[in-house]
Amino acid sequence: MNGAQKSAKNTVKNVSLVVLVLLLVVLCAANWLTGLNIAQMPVDSVLRRAYDRLSGGAVGYVLRSSGVAAAEPAQLALVVDGQLYGVQYSPAELDAGMEATRALWAQVLAGGALHPADETALTAALGGQNCALLRYHGAIPLGMLASWMGGVWDSTLAVETVVYAAETETLFVRAVDGTLYAAQAKADRAALETAQQGFRGLPCKFAGSAYAVYPETLLFESEALSLPLLTAQAPALFEPQSGAGLETLLAAFDYTPYARTYPEQGGRVKVFVDNASTLRVWDTGMVQYAATGADSTVRAYDSGEAEGLAALDAQLDCARLILEGAMRAAETGTQPSLYAVRQQGGGRTALVFLQMYGGVPVLGEQDFATFVFEEGALASATIRLQCLRVGERYRTILPARQAAAGADGARRGLIAAYRQQEDVLVPGRFYL
Repeated sequence: MNGAQKSAKNTVKNVSLVVLVLLLVVLCAANWLTGLNIAQMPVDSVLRRAYDRLSGGAVGYVLRSSGVAAAEPAQLALVVDGQLYGVQYSPAELDAGMEATRALWAQVLAGGALHPADETALTAALGGQNCALLRYHGAIPLGMLASWMGGVWDSTLAVETVVYAAETETLFVRAVDGTLYAAQAKADRAALETAQQGFRGLPCKFAGSAYAVYPETLLFESEALSLPLLTAQAPALFEPQSGAGLETLLAAFDYTPYARTYPEQGGRVKVFVDNASTLRVWDTGMVQYAATGADSTVRAYDSGEAEGLAALDAQLDCARLILEGAMRAAETGTQPSLYAVRQQGGGRTALVFLQMYGGVPVLGEQDFATFVFEEGALASATIRLQCLRVGERYRTILPARQAAAGADGARRGLIAAYRQQEDVLVPGRFYL
């Protein structure tokens, strides 16, 4: 009996010892993994894939398909009680307008067969009792715009303006090259009435056929858009008092503060290197990212995870989050807005962003930010960060009605924007 008890005790001791040894091995492995920079490991390595599987995700890429709008509209308009009301360039007013009309646009942007339309058909529709307009800076793929509104449209046609005419149940879309298309669309009467009850704006009219601008151009009855002059400064990313600015910028590109670094051009450029990419940061605010082929640790999605509009949406979300992080690091005081999507073939996509100050574009000689993806991996990125400061002087820009009256030649669009004049950024009205 005593022998059996001793044998059982020895068995328990041996099992306990084995368990302790296994726990020690696990703790040592965990400690070793903690010291590793998983984000910098090649995505195809065995250890990286094992970590991704265990963590339920991947450091370096996330399938981002949040549907968050990457561009705020430039203008919104809706006919209420026979009068056209519109909002423009004010983020707060545009957000309120979007909240009031989103359900209407979700029903209207529900897919349909697009066909070329005549300008006279649009002009006639604009005179109806129930019209709605939505216009963006730049060109947004129609399918992406629809998803932001809660609708579904399987189309990559890049559009700047959409107009819904309830009387004829027609949706008109203005493509980036000025071509006009139309499709059948319908919204419930209740959705239209709810939008009209909640929408607030200033009285305005459509330009129609009386001016050499697009007929859907909004002409406000009493427009006095007064904007401050701005000065641009380089962000203080290299200054010790800038806090976590540089670390935040590195984190936006999935770098850690412990990444290998070396200076260039007498310290004006800091270069960060990992196993698959290089990040250059200029003291002027220029940021350039370049990856070596498909080994980029920054991925919008992995191979086979997304295609079509889903892949485009994932890439856009990836770029948007990086850009927002970079602008937050530099404390620019501005917002990014999608301007163009260029499908370049071979799984290559370029996304171009504008810099916005208070809902007004800030235009420069070069694009503010460009991201290039190859098969879901970020191949390159360029961002020109600058901090904008408000001056004491203001300028009232030319009203759209006067600008439309001065337009000649082919029909064109109008835009209010900032442009550099000597050492300040000055607001003005421009033809597109």
